[in-house]
Amino acid sequence: MAVITKVRGNVEIRKASSNPAFTPVKAGQLLNDTDFIRTGANAFAVLIYLDDKSMVKLKGDTNLEIRGKRVGKGLEKNLEITGGTVRAVVSKQRRGEFSVTSPTSVASVKGTSFWMVTNSQTGDAVYNEEGVVQLTNLVSGDVADLLANQTGISTTDGGLSVAATIAANVPVDEDDSGQEPRELRIRFRDSDGTEKVLIIKYN
Repeated sequence: MAVITKVRGNVEIRKASSNPAFTPVKAGQLLNDTDFIRTGANAFAVLIYLDDKSMVKLKGDTNLEIRGKRVGKGLEKNLEITGGTVRAVVSKQRRGEFSVTSPTSVASVKGTSFWMVTNSQTGDAVYNEEGVVQLTNLVSGDVADLLANQTGISTTDGGLSVAATIAANVPVDEDDSGQEPRELRIRFRDSDGTEKVLIIKYN
């Protein structure tokens, strides 16, 4: 479903298998449904979905599971985050949906970029940068649409509020996106045994 394009610091993965062990992540590693990623303190990782190039950035001390299923010709994507901070830059979803789920909330989008900061004790803060994010509190069932430059606070006691974003509260993007674009080449064989190369260009 996706591929890791950048890794910094201690980033580990538990693959979707019967083996519960975590192993170090490397750039170029492919991700499948129910793979679990965790980042250590001050670590950083970037993953890109193969179908539409939607990008997810993980800051330090983040734990999430990659979920996805085919819906017709599209891929319904969900990140299940139990704690930490992610930034999603989501391409416009023609089919399926992109969502980030925590123990407290679900943030659903069709195409936008936003930050989600999850704390198991207090809840979630969602900083929407552009487009619309639909934020649902799973405790109360309350729903709110976040527009560009709006912040949604979803708390473990069922509270849900929306306010203008305070720039100083938004997490810092640690990605070195000012560099020249790079590319990642992944070799694989299709069902006929023909070797192909998938080229992903990214900053």
